[in-house]
Amino acid sequence: MKELEQEIKEYLIERNWYGQEPADLAKSIMIEGAELLELFQWKNYSIEAINADEKLKTNLKKELADVLIYAIELGIHLDIDISEAIKQKLEHNRTKYPAEGVADKDTGADFYMKQKMKYREVGE
Repeated sequence: MKELEQEIKEYLIERNWYGQEPADLAKSIMIEGAELLELFQWKNYSIEAINADEKLKTNLKKELADVLIYAIELGIHLDIDISEAIKQKLEHNRTKYPAEGVADKDTGADFYMKQKMKYREVGE
């Protein structure tokens, strides 16, 4: 991850784009996220359909990359160790959404929502 962060930082410095305001980067993340979501507007592609459509998959990769680049850029500007932040969040989510006791029928969105509601009741 550090190599990727350094490459992004160099890219920004080369173009004199390094030093953007955090709010502008957060906005850019959401704007690019909306462009990613727009590819699904009025469609509910399956994984198989996406993988079978080279043009769609290419466009999804581009928009996903834009979201990730801005997110990494924000982390760079705020001196956040992105790898560590992800590890900490995964550990938090392991506690919030434990895998133990998950029944086959409780997987996917149903399981997620049940756990989310349970977690909200605790108030953490």
